[in-house]
Amino acid sequence: MLLASKWDTAFDVLRFLYVGFFSDLPAWARYTVLGLGGSTVVYGFVSWLRGRFAATPDDGESVPAAETPVR
Repeated sequence: MLLASKWDTAFDVLRFLYVGFFSDLPAWARYTVLGLGGSTVVYGFVSWLRGRFAATPDDGESVPAAETPVR
């Protein structure tokens, strides 16, 4: 289980970007870090879009009428 506040998450993202852009790592390691971060952002955005534009429920669903007694 992961327990983190919003500030911890923001700090980790900034540290991740610092490592990707300004660290003394070899180029292949920096590009790997930036690629993983970028693919995570793209995956999150696509998931958000998929949820936002999800298909609406069928209009043919059987919904009981308002007069139908419920037990």
